[in-house]
Amino acid sequence: MSYVILSGRFETGTDEQKNDFALLFGEDTVNYKFDLYFHWYNLVHELGHCILEMNKIKKSGVREEMYVNELAVAYYLFTGEYERLEKLESIINEALSRIISPVPEGMDFVDYYEEIWGTEKLNDVLVYGYFQLNSVLKALKKQPSLADTLSEIGFTIDTSTEMLTSDFSVIAENSGKCLRMACDNFIRLGVVIPDIHVELQDNPAIQRVEII
Repeated sequence: MSYVILSGRFETGTDEQKNDFALLFGEDTVNYKFDLYFHWYNLVHELGHCILEMNKIKKSGVREEMYVNELAVAYYLFTGEYERLEKLESIINEALSRIISPVPEGMDFVDYYEEIWGTEKLNDVLVYGYFQLNSVLKALKKQPSLADTLSEIGFTIDTSTEMLTSDFSVIAENSGKCLRMACDNFIRLGVVIPDIHVELQDNPAIQRVEII
């Protein structure tokens, strides 16, 4: 089974799309913020979904999203990407300050999204965006161990394994390199990785993984 991550570029979006992302992330260095989230962090997030599917590991929609966010954060912590993770946390905090919480007062965040998962409510961009950003933030706050996170799905890793580190900038054109390095690192750790690659899209709103 093969997968492709379809990932839109900020630069080729419409003026309206660029403005929407500027309103979310803030106008200052919005292109970099977009690339850090979608062409760096989200690549490992999407890879996490593929790892779960390939290894036939089933979780509820909410729990799967929260798990792959923990996996992505744990991976980047393990490879020493502290500065970029700190920047990512700053970006997410800034974005969340612009979104009104859809979670009813007094209701647990996870319980609310478990309740509306698969319903029309989740199709609201801000409702889903609030969930995803908060899920990433929770993972960043938790500082998960990669060994513990992978142990949850049946993989035992040697934490002394040497990891490849990036020497390239975070831009859309380097997303393929970023994904390939993550795959190679997971392989070094003994994790079964699917055949997967990135295809850049002109529409920045397209950010998903598909089975080929």
